[in-house]
Amino acid sequence: MGFEADKKIRKFLTSLERNFSPIKVILFGSRARNDWLLESDYDFILVSEKFSGTDFLLRAGAVFKKCGVRFAADVLCYTPEEFKTKSREIGVVREAVRTGKVLIR
Repeated sequence: MGFEADKKIRKFLTSLERNFSPIKVILFGSRARNDWLLESDYDFILVSEKFSGTDFLLRAGAVFKKCGVRFAADVLCYTPEEFKTKSREIGVVREAVRTGKVLIR
């Protein structure tokens, strides 16, 4: 990631901490592997208690709105319990845990 990308990500993480108090944020995919292309988006897994009681399909929209995301990103938003379950199943979450970069613990 270049300086501008780092700056965008730091701003996003600060806003996430303020609005969602995440217990974990993982960057995964091409940006985490450092084999991204100019048009590549950012892929994140966000884990927060604040997602409890909110429909899974509405969570990412809330993150984009409250955090003012101004770059191409996909976010998968889980409660701690959901994340624990998903990280044990074969799929995107388990692979992200294995190969991604933890940005917030």
